[in-house]
Amino acid sequence: MRPPKNTPVYDLIHSQEMVQYMWRYTLHMQATQIPCAVAFDEELDFPLLQKAVNIEIARNDCLRLRVFRQGTKLKQFFLQEFCVQEIPVLRFETKQAQELALDADAAKKLDVFGGETFRILFFRSYNGKSGVYLNVSHMCMDAVATFIFFKDLMDVYDALKTGAPLPKPLSAYEEIIKIEQHNEALEARLQADGKALEDWMARGESTDFVMVNGEGRLLRHRRLTCNKRLRMPYVYMPLNDATHFIKLPLSAEESRPINDYIEQNGVSAEWLLQTGFRLAFSKLNGNKNDMLFWVLCPRRKTVKQKHCGGTLASPMPWREIIAPDTTFARAVAQHGETQAFLFRYADVPFTAVRKSELKRFRMTLLQSANSMMFSYLPLQADTFGDRSYEYLGYNFGHYVMPLYTITMRDAATGNFVFSYIHRLWLSTDEDVKRFHALAVRAILLGVSAPQKTVDQILEEL
Repeated sequence: MRPPKNTPVYDLIHSQEMVQYMWRYTLHMQATQIPCAVAFDEELDFPLLQKAVNIEIARNDCLRLRVFRQGTKLKQFFLQEFCVQEIPVLRFETKQAQELALDADAAKKLDVFGGETFRILFFRSYNGKSGVYLNVSHMCMDAVATFIFFKDLMDVYDALKTGAPLPKPLSAYEEIIKIEQHNEALEARLQADGKALEDWMARGESTDFVMVNGEGRLLRHRRLTCNKRLRMPYVYMPLNDATHFIKLPLSAEESRPINDYIEQNGVSAEWLLQTGFRLAFSKLNGNKNDMLFWVLCPRRKTVKQKHCGGTLASPMPWREIIAPDTTFARAVAQHGETQAFLFRYADVPFTAVRKSELKRFRMTLLQSANSMMFSYLPLQADTFGDRSYEYLGYNFGHYVMPLYTITMRDAATGNFVFSYIHRLWLSTDEDVKRFHALAVRAILLGVSAPQKTVDQILEEL
């Protein structure tokens, strides 16, 4: 889709370049779609909600963002006006039928270069809920932006329903894009920040890649390459990016001690969960204690950014070295210190971090030092006011990283929900379930006896 005459055209900003970079490693653009839904415990007026969607498109400019090719580069522009003519309403009698239908749409490629950057569906759920489903290109929205969309849409819907004034408009994503266009001062700061981040990443010895199913994949690649010293396997295979999506909720009995520990010790759920994941990886990979994850950083620091749609998130390299005699409590606190450091340098572009990683570990483009992409979604029970809701994610069918782990609390119950998107070429459902069980057990052992050392917990796993 080409821009209309006299329409401003922009380069991609750094957070969008991350999406473009991922396209180089897959033949399937579905790998960078975000399919999600929010279901409410009420009967929504869908014709009225359709009106709210078109008002939302007018006030949330990332829904009017379009991408096109100009020679060898990608460019973008904003439509002045756009509306959807008719949003389909789906009705489901069973949970299976609902999941099959929405998974099918999630895995259907958005025609981004043809102007289709998102799809919206309404649905009546099998359990009596009313839902809004969104499948959007990561070039236009990140996960935080999807919540901004759902929240603002329902605020607009309520205003239409009650006759109240529309809520305060969102900040413009276009204004943020303008700030990053050919900004020499910004680029100079990012270069300095990148150097500080690189120095931090290079401390100590080189990290080892760890797999959700143990050291077998790395050993196999050593045999195939006749390189006994190979440390990073070949994980980026564009023809082998098919995925499965596994959702594993914790029970109230499992979630309660975790929530109690978080509340009593004032720690972040993200630090606690990451500690558990690293202990599980360690157990499966010869007790290695130095590992690297990509962690999606929201990068929303100012008030305008926090009330703006669009893609601002970017992966950050979270390397953690946990000594065997470190207590569980100290390991959790160590994660907090690392997060504070990384957020200080969160604007460093993903492309710069990846370039540094390739050089540091002497890797080819098909290798990676990062074992997992991790996201924690801080859902709040009052996100939609008094309205009870359920957040739902779907399998988009293809992904680049070996494993994408998304964790959150269920908004209604407060129980933890773990979702895993794993590459079938690299791991099985059984591998992921075993890894999950180890991670949860490690967390429960830790919160029940936080002065236990990492070594002691690993022995009990």
